[in-house]
Amino acid sequence: MKHKGVYMIIIAMFIGLIGFSGWKIWQLQKEYKDGADLYDEVSQFVVIPPEPSESKEPDNSAPIETQYDETASDILWPEIDFNALREINSDIVGWIYIEGTEINYPIVQGEDNSYYLKHLFSGEWNSSGCLFLDSRNALDFSDIHSVIYGHHMKNGSMFSGLDNYKRQDYYDEHQNALLLTPDGNYQITFFAGYVASVEDDAWKLGFRSDEFENWYSRAIEKSCFQSDTVPAVTDRIITLSTCSYEFNNARFVVLGILQ
Repeated sequence: MKHKGVYMIIIAMFIGLIGFSGWKIWQLQKEYKDGADLYDEVSQFVVIPPEPSESKEPDNSAPIETQYDETASDILWPEIDFNALREINSDIVGWIYIEGTEINYPIVQGEDNSYYLKHLFSGEWNSSGCLFLDSRNALDFSDIHSVIYGHHMKNGSMFSGLDNYKRQDYYDEHQNALLLTPDGNYQITFFAGYVASVEDDAWKLGFRSDEFENWYSRAIEKSCFQSDTVPAVTDRIITLSTCSYEFNNARFVVLGILQ
């Protein structure tokens, strides 16, 4: 009888463990869905223009300034309703879009670098978090080095796609990102991406005049891909940062020139 009681306790604990694991999986899936639903809803304030058809004749009835001018620029800028986004969250500072990827999200800036790790753009608690600009940076991206953080989510959302920049062929197909802000639009031209330890200086913001070139030159030396793009000391650099799993507390950072 004594052994039977022990077995019953073990079985009960086993069933409880299964139930708890199932609940955790359900909770995680719900968070994924809630996060995806929220960002799908927010995307209604973003219009991605379609690629112009090569065979289509130009519309001569349209105003000159609205026609697609291939000689002027091949960038099709998304249109962002920042006023509507600001009504949802006044911390909005920009929007990042990388064509052909899942990266198409708002960027916020909090009072610290902790809050948006676990809060969606709406302010709702969720492990997906939100892409956010380092709280030490100028909100208009005017610093010589600005850092944008995002989670590496298992469902492929947020900054998970940055992991693909560990491959040369992926970089060759996705060399640029678009950063849109209330004050203006920018192209980010990537030039380096590497796995960093949290002890590295990948997130250094302040530089003496003789430090900056050495800093980005070391990033190029460590890069997982080769690029023909080389920054100048007068350039502004944007770093996109997410978790990586080569070792404990690894991060993957992708650096680009803000143009």
